[in-house]
Amino acid sequence: METNEFVAEYDVGNYISNEIEFFKNDKQEFLVSKLWDEERDVDSVSDKEIEDYFWGDEFISDYVWVYFQEALEEEFTQHIGKDVHVESSNMGWRNRSGEKQFTIMDTIDVFREIAPECDLTYKMEKVKDGEYEVRISHHDSPMGEYYNLKIK
Repeated sequence: METNEFVAEYDVGNYISNEIEFFKNDKQEFLVSKLWDEERDVDSVSDKEIEDYFWGDEFISDYVWVYFQEALEEEFTQHIGKDVHVESSNMGWRNRSGEKQFTIMDTIDVFREIAPECDLTYKMEKVKDGEYEVRISHHDSPMGEYYNLKIK
């Protein structure tokens, strides 16, 4: 059975949850890399302090956006100037289907050409060379819209 290869994700809540889980299991790393405090006793760090640190970081969504853009650049720079055919299903509250074509002029186009302008989560996986699956969830489609992108 083949599995898809992870490409990129824009999901601030998931990112924060993963960071919290990681640093709860490595509090020394939390002290060093986040608080820059190598002197403090690791036993003094509570799980709540780690949670508060990440949920209270007003810039974390900016970091996640930058990481997301970097992942798209890494995957799609080689496809600049190529055409993409998109087939979609389960779009919006009416669960519509559709298709469109666009040309990749910038790597972020694989996001901007299909994502609605609202708070959302976006996850992209590579099915095979030149073919990708995307799941976008937002208020009108909390269970997710599905997109298949084929680069020509």
